[in-house]
Amino acid sequence: MEAVRVLVLMMVAAGIWAAWQRSLFPGTWAHTFHTAHAEERGLLTQARRQLRAVDKDQRQAEKEAAGQVKAEYEKYEQRVGRLEREVALLRDPGRGTELGRLGGLVLYEHAVAASLEGRLLPLHGLRARFDRGDRVHSLYLTKPDGGGDRAKFPHRPDPAASPQDSVRLFDEEEVRDFEMTINEAAAEEKVFRAGLAEQLAGKREELAEARKDTTPLKAAEQSHADVRDRNRTDFRRQEALADLTAARSRWQDLTGRQPPR
Repeated sequence: MEAVRVLVLMMVAAGIWAAWQRSLFPGTWAHTFHTAHAEERGLLTQARRQLRAVDKDQRQAEKEAAGQVKAEYEKYEQRVGRLEREVALLRDPGRGTELGRLGGLVLYEHAVAASLEGRLLPLHGLRARFDRGDRVHSLYLTKPDGGGDRAKFPHRPDPAASPQDSVRLFDEEEVRDFEMTINEAAAEEKVFRAGLAEQLAGKREELAEARKDTTPLKAAEQSHADVRDRNRTDFRRQEALADLTAARSRWQDLTGRQPPR
């Protein structure tokens, strides 16, 4: 049974190959298969291969040139996009990345919050002050206008609280350390803000220059156009096409049938 299946598959494959050959070399059965016409078939096959080889080279050249255009465009977009993001961050720095936290107090690059749900206080001009309490230490966060917030750090358990309501306790040293961290961040923010206008102006100028600098992209586009122009006038293709046209004409004269390219 298996041998029969193999035989059937071989017959089907042979039929497909024969049909394909008949389409490439139309005419009588002898024109397609007999050794008497092998030379004519060989000339036609060679002419086809030459034209396909030239077309393949041209497509590859255009593909590479188009790829270079795409690469230069992506580099241009990335450079401009990066500068646009940097300008946007300088215009509105926001809170920045998180620098640390203690309990519910969270410190960011440009702001601080006394609790996870609390409002953000800008670091510029902010001052953190430690205050010792009998049961709860505090960090007072004071803005330049006098407003602010308070972060609480219990260091003794609440006697009225049940065991299941126990909370983390903080010692004075770690609270004072975080006070220092906040004040150092506020000092760095002051320096950042002092130079912000100059940084923003410089970055905007850099962005404007990057937007105008399309020289590499235009060079790649011109190279792509040059490749297409060369391909249109490539003597190799003209010769290969002429050879194939002649070979097809000879085959038509021989068989009365025009073979495909």
